[in-house]
Amino acid sequence: MVKYDILIPAFNAEKTLPLLTNLLLQLKKPPGKIWVIDDGSSDGTPDCVQHPSVTFDRLRTNHGKGFALRRGFNLFLKNSPAEYLICMDADLQHPVESVAEIVERLNHKKEKIIIGNRDKSARVMPLARVLSNKITSFILSKLTGQAIQDSQCGFRAIHRDVLQDIDLKENGFQLESEFILRTAHRGWKIDFINIPTIYNGSHSYIKHVGDTYRFIRLIIKELSGRS
Repeated sequence: MVKYDILIPAFNAEKTLPLLTNLLLQLKKPPGKIWVIDDGSSDGTPDCVQHPSVTFDRLRTNHGKGFALRRGFNLFLKNSPAEYLICMDADLQHPVESVAEIVERLNHKKEKIIIGNRDKSARVMPLARVLSNKITSFILSKLTGQAIQDSQCGFRAIHRDVLQDIDLKENGFQLESEFILRTAHRGWKIDFINIPTIYNGSHSYIKHVGDTYRFIRLIIKELSGRS
């Protein structure tokens, strides 16, 4: 039976985090621990869940999703015996049922990296997000030599050996692309699992433009490093 923890980077998530953690703890095969990295929330996020299996790490200021994920990776490696860390967002965009599916798959296949693959059609996701995902996934597929089906999905199961083998630097959403680049270049195979698309539109257009700019900057740095 595979042992796993959950990592949730959270920012102003007091309305969704209690339900998410409660559903996770009710799974037939629940996580050993749920790590919540509070990325400088201004609401009641740090105090909204009280459970011995849920550990909060509070950052006093907002550093970005990538920084929170890197913080969680380090805490997991230093303090947990679990084989896998499953990352998911705090806003209920990733169904808890998909955790059960991915754990069942890991029990049989023992894949080292599995990333969620959402339905990327305009009927369930804004067109700008669809185009952005398709473009970034295409670029990363070319750079890694692997078929990257969904480069922007934050729902990921990662074996601890992978986390110990890579050095991540990015602080924002672009860390998810950096993770794909670094793991592929270290020879790790990236697998995917189909998950439902639940889009609540919480990520603003301005942030989306900024994330696109930072992705381009990441790719330029990557190509410069190869020359």
